[in-house]
Amino acid sequence: MKAVFLVGAVQALFLAILLFSKKNKITADYILAFWLIITGIPLFLYFINYDNYSLILNHSKSIPTYLMIINIPLLLIQSPFLFLYVNAVVKTDKKFKPVYLLNFIPAILFLIAFHFLIDFNSENKTAFNLYEYPYYRIILIFFPLTTILAFFYIVKSFLKIKKFRKKIQSQYSYTENIDFNWLKNLIIIIAAVWFILSVFALLFKNMHNIINIQDIILISVSIAIFILGYFGFLRTNIFLSARINENIGNSGKEKNGAVKPVIPENEAKQILEKLISFMQKEKPYLESKLTLKQLADKISVQPHRLSNIINEHLHKNFFDFINEYRVEEVKKQLSVNKNYTLLGIAYECGFNSKSSFNRIFRNFTGVTPSEYQKRTNSQP
Repeated sequence: MKAVFLVGAVQALFLAILLFSKKNKITADYILAFWLIITGIPLFLYFINYDNYSLILNHSKSIPTYLMIINIPLLLIQSPFLFLYVNAVVKTDKKFKPVYLLNFIPAILFLIAFHFLIDFNSENKTAFNLYEYPYYRIILIFFPLTTILAFFYIVKSFLKIKKFRKKIQSQYSYTENIDFNWLKNLIIIIAAVWFILSVFALLFKNMHNIINIQDIILISVSIAIFILGYFGFLRTNIFLSARINENIGNSGKEKNGAVKPVIPENEAKQILEKLISFMQKEKPYLESKLTLKQLADKISVQPHRLSNIINEHLHKNFFDFINEYRVEEVKKQLSVNKNYTLLGIAYECGFNSKSSFNRIFRNFTGVTPSEYQKRTNSQP
């Protein structure tokens, strides 16, 4: 158990150094690096105090004040850091804004309050017993409030990714490496950890058990550090957001924020006819990396106008519009090229990966590609 804390602390420091040494760093890299460092410090303190901590849980020893003060806000800063990290990954902001520090006000207020509490209630300023009033009362109140705050930021992070995904699908015909499913999965993992901790806290409401679950918390933090390091550094190809966001804007607004005028019905009909004709004759959807801007350039229409027509007149986003053509092309090829491999046809029709092909094909047809192929091959 003791070794887990040391491994987590060393890993946090090592990954932070790697992030600081990266070339072309973005704001998310700095936030993740500081997140890892601040999280690694309590793990190291628990490592060097682990033997004494077991005596603390048995009521036979007081806990060092600095350890208590650092440990408690550890939980309060995790969820704000998660939100700031997600926000930095998906937004266009390239600089850290001081206003973001407001998210750490709960942790700062707790530090101030606990400092005054120790100052007024403890004769020994360097150590005190957790089980003495009023310290345990504060912890019993603190944990539920921290849990509520954590889920608040988890929901905000999830909604941020969902909103960004909609922006991507309005201008890109593919989502490989830019859909941030990995970040959504990370949020789900963190939410699951908080849920498990909440269940433990509800089942074991006495002071001794609530303090005991801190081992579970810190082990979870050690595991989370590894996950964060993997996603935040090793998967550097994910961080295309710095470039992606430069191209993603609000299709219905001018750069100065003014709303664009509605496209006249006659003009919209002409553009729509031009678009459909071009799609049928030139088949631009066969290009696996096709974007809204590229298609707009091909038919000499401004991207925001093309996006508006696809949304308002076809009631689809750009992603669905292009991939529906790709699915239809796959179905056509399966009927005439029965000896070709399914994946080979998918790549020829503009899909980038097997997983995205299977998912998109099923969304449009209700069956998997292999099931559809079997039906096609069984027909005379």
